[in-house]
Amino acid sequence: MTLGRIKKRSWILFAIMTVCLLALIFRLGYWQVVRGNEMKDAVIRQQTGQTAINASRGTIYDRNQKVLAESATVNTVVCNPRQIAKDCKNENGAVDQSKLGMIAGRLAEVLSMDENDVLEKITKNNQFQYIKKRVTVEEADQIKKLKDSSVDKEMAKLFSGIYFEEDSKRYYQYNIASHLIGFTGYDNNGIQGIELTFDNYLTGRTGSILSAKTASGSTTAYQYEEDIDAEKGDDIVLTVDETIQSILEKYLEQACVEDELKEGACGIIMNPKTGEVLAIATKPDFDLNNPTDLSQFEKYAIGMDDVIRDARSEDEETRNAAVAQIRNKMWRNKAISDTYEPGSTFKILTAAAALEEGVAGLNSQFYCGGSKQVADRLIRCHKSGGHGAEDFARGVINSCNVVFMELGMKLGSDKFQEYFKAFGLTEKTGIELVGESGSVYYHNKMSETDLATSAFGQGFSITPIQLVTAISAVINGGNLMKPQIVKEIRNSGGIVKSFYPEVMNKVISEETSATMRNILESVVSDPKGTGKNAYIRGYRLGGKTGTSEKGRNNGKRIASFVGFAPADDPQIICLIMLDEPQVANKYGGTIAAPVVGSIIEEVLEYMGVDRQYTEEEAKSISVTVPDVRELSLAVAKESIAAKQLNIKVVGGGDTVLDQLPKPGVGVRENSTVIVYTEERDESKRISVPDLTGLTPAQVKKRLEDLGLNFEIAGAGLLSTDGAYAFKQSIAAGTQVEPATVISVEFRHSASD
Repeated sequence: MTLGRIKKRSWILFAIMTVCLLALIFRLGYWQVVRGNEMKDAVIRQQTGQTAINASRGTIYDRNQKVLAESATVNTVVCNPRQIAKDCKNENGAVDQSKLGMIAGRLAEVLSMDENDVLEKITKNNQFQYIKKRVTVEEADQIKKLKDSSVDKEMAKLFSGIYFEEDSKRYYQYNIASHLIGFTGYDNNGIQGIELTFDNYLTGRTGSILSAKTASGSTTAYQYEEDIDAEKGDDIVLTVDETIQSILEKYLEQACVEDELKEGACGIIMNPKTGEVLAIATKPDFDLNNPTDLSQFEKYAIGMDDVIRDARSEDEETRNAAVAQIRNKMWRNKAISDTYEPGSTFKILTAAAALEEGVAGLNSQFYCGGSKQVADRLIRCHKSGGHGAEDFARGVINSCNVVFMELGMKLGSDKFQEYFKAFGLTEKTGIELVGESGSVYYHNKMSETDLATSAFGQGFSITPIQLVTAISAVINGGNLMKPQIVKEIRNSGGIVKSFYPEVMNKVISEETSATMRNILESVVSDPKGTGKNAYIRGYRLGGKTGTSEKGRNNGKRIASFVGFAPADDPQIICLIMLDEPQVANKYGGTIAAPVVGSIIEEVLEYMGVDRQYTEEEAKSISVTVPDVRELSLAVAKESIAAKQLNIKVVGGGDTVLDQLPKPGVGVRENSTVIVYTEERDESKRISVPDLTGLTPAQVKKRLEDLGLNFEIAGAGLLSTDGAYAFKQSIAAGTQVEPATVISVEFRHSASD
């Protein structure tokens, strides 16, 4: 080979080597400079393990800072299967299956799991695996003992790949307002209610622990850790009052049982001036701490024995279908999701519109003959014999359908629909809950018949939250307020967001509002009013009854009542809706009105609103039995007579040794106090009779004949004419001492 050819080849080789070197330098520069950070992150990911730290969910408070929902830290057991495999290797470098079995067996025993399931988890080909979430304190302590080298060093080594992650579990201390608060899923995500609506606020920021790992994923001998703290979610402060919520739920539960409600009940209590929801409930509801449990539904379900039986079926398909049906009913918030014909409660809005437009006044005269011919239909009043001549106010007090049909005609279709929209009934209220339904109503020009029936609340459907919001506008001075359930969102840094009362529309004048308050007070206080069963002694309460059909001619009814107090300056408004009562009397005036009366009475007492008795009411206030023991008989007689009480003497002595009722007991005037001037036979008892259905006069005589005292309660305090005993304070058949006070609640049979 010639020297020239050798040089030529040398240069070619040099050139190739130079190009390769330049390519290598260029490539190295590319990875170091252009993709340097990416490679750095890859190295970190390969050499470190990252453990997530779940953030604690924000707390939900009531308006008085009572904790309604909070998260508690719990442990989740996890493992690094690769580290476990490394720790279980024998002298030959093979994984000792007996050691894996021992780990799985111990964990299965502590965690109450299947051993094969645990073994499958700890032998996965990865670096991270959940074993069991949210373990109990006792379970966590037992696992910690297995990892404690001071107890058993060899055991601790085998369990070094088992460790804990901090997790949080939601707790609901009061377990109320289930449909409002909602609940969270297994991963702490909001599923319903406030938990869902404000999930973005309540969910905190996840933290992490960054620790050194080998290439195989096991922990290095020389560790380092970098912690990034989790950030707790924002807190939500509601407008709801826990005490008022509890009162509402208590009476709804009673109504479900007493009135045999096939489709449950719902109720809303609101501040009519601000739109703040103080309580909102649906029954049946569910256990917030165990929302899939069916016991709450089974407790109040009427006429659904077939579905409940299917939910226990051994056939999986049948069981799943029944459970899904029950949970749909159990989780559905009737107060915002169910539409219904409001019936006579809607007459409040028709009356207010008529007054505001001047088509009727307090002196306007009407005549009800029991029905009215409208186009080709004869539409009847609820009182088949008619109310006769009546003015505007009496028409409202009587809840006369004929009067309201005429008011609808006077308003006309266009004006009626204008007010229907002004009262917010064509749109959702915008309450901060998922699942609110819209109304179903006439969009086009209404026929004469449509207008007539709509005027007294039939032919369209609205939600309870729409109705109570609209009626609030009638009694608060005319302002349609947006319903509000959240006061503020806050965190450790302060207030994140505040919510304020929002006026959506000015519907009627202050003057019309004041007139309507006075008329609606008479609906309750007038002995002939349809709302007299809501009467409360000492409190001025206004309201309106309602009974509507579900479908036509099937006997299904919805009984409702809306009440507010004090009537001259409303602080609260309460709507109760009882769905498909199975009792004989299905009228709202009979079964819903007393529920609202009891709720409002208890809420006003809680709020510290003083009673203001009329002169007539003051006469029925109970007096306190004086202590006449060890007094002479003559002095005792004077002391008892001074309290307007009667006396019955047992024995022939001159000194009172004992008395019944005992001192300090409250009784009505003219009740009897038995004084004993000889040793009292304490074994003597009287069996309380069944007073159900009796008139006040009959109850009084029956109890007096037995030597028992009688206290009248309920609507019987307003009027005894036509009242019947509905409930007694001491159950029939109970053995009591002589002179014991038996309080009897009376009701009137009322139609709407």
